[in-house]
Amino acid sequence: MPTTSSRPPIASPVPPLSDLDRIRAFMRGQGVDLLLGKEDSALYYLSGHHSDSTLCHFYDDWACALVPAGADAPPALLIQEYDLAYQATRPTWLPELRVYGSPWSSAGTLLQDIEAGHGIETELRQPIRDLLARTADHRTDELTDAIRAYVEEHFGNRTITLACDDLRFHQTLRQALGERVRLVDARPLLRRIRAVKTPAELQLLTRTAQINAAALRSAARSVRAEAPWEDMVQAYRRTLAEHAAKPRGERGMLFNSGPDGSFVLDHDYVERKRFAPGDTVVMDAICEYRLYLGDMARTAVIGEASPSQKHLFKAVRTALEEGELAMKAGARTGAIADIAADAIRRHGLRPELTTLTLHPIGLDIFDYAEPGHIRDGWTLENDSVVNFEVFYRDSEYGGVHLEDSVLIGAAGARALVPEPRDLMEL
Repeated sequence: MPTTSSRPPIASPVPPLSDLDRIRAFMRGQGVDLLLGKEDSALYYLSGHHSDSTLCHFYDDWACALVPAGADAPPALLIQEYDLAYQATRPTWLPELRVYGSPWSSAGTLLQDIEAGHGIETELRQPIRDLLARTADHRTDELTDAIRAYVEEHFGNRTITLACDDLRFHQTLRQALGERVRLVDARPLLRRIRAVKTPAELQLLTRTAQINAAALRSAARSVRAEAPWEDMVQAYRRTLAEHAAKPRGERGMLFNSGPDGSFVLDHDYVERKRFAPGDTVVMDAICEYRLYLGDMARTAVIGEASPSQKHLFKAVRTALEEGELAMKAGARTGAIADIAADAIRRHGLRPELTTLTLHPIGLDIFDYAEPGHIRDGWTLENDSVVNFEVFYRDSEYGGVHLEDSVLIGAAGARALVPEPRDLMEL
């Protein structure tokens, strides 16, 4: 019996977020035979799968993506049967899909009814039957059974190195696969791979930056003397929600004002405060959209800015813009921070009171490829995306902060979303 309800179109796979050739090159360079991505960011990056049931973490071990270093075995997405319908409307770009689950479960029983043609025939039913037929030969009861079956099929009994991003899952894998598998942490490998963004990632990061900029503008419009901080925070959060995004942290990270505006403060304390005339307001906004992060900062003054506030702001803006002028593929980040420190010094201010942090951004806010990059810096790569945080912390006026996400190219850097950088007088 046909249904008369509105029917959304059945989707084709979207362009991959990840570059399979780059992944395999890094795997071979590290001597890794098989990459297992299980945490949210790795699963999404490797397969495009990010269903609500996966992100809700109903169970610790729900789904994973498997990518072999060699081209003779297909990368695969392994999911619970509960998520099979999700693959009908948002299919993975990986060539192989494997499903696990108990046939006696309610989801399994419903799938059997659909396969037999029972019930109302909707637009989803035939694609689900096609998926059931496609995955029938590889069905298992448990996720670990599915992983073991894949390894045995494509690697036989030979000893392999398997990189898994969930250290808690290593012992489970050891029990399932035995001593012939050498387990290593996949997170450093994934971070190095993700340092360069694909076109699909750049689209997501740009959209995230657009949403964040709109939410920050909403927050700024709500700032006025004697108004509670909560108005600003709620305006930011509402705009994010309208665009299917959400704040990182409790409220979107740093929204501070006045002499204490350069600290991270308890949000319950902060949101009871009221803005005072003459306050410097820091709006450092961090949001998430489809697991990708946006990070942007602007500074405002309530009322007319004083000469001192204007001077502080000019120093910060000059430092940021001179630093960004030096950003291009092949440049060292430490040299860029030195340029910005010199600009702060030329304005008669103290570089040691200034946060001068370059950080990659993507599936993490501080998406450093190597732990040492935080302290020692690194060399910028073409098609990487970074933020340069210039945050001056003054004991009288509080914080003055500017930053944007910029795309690195051979000739220089450009903002993902160009936004005015003037000192806002609200």
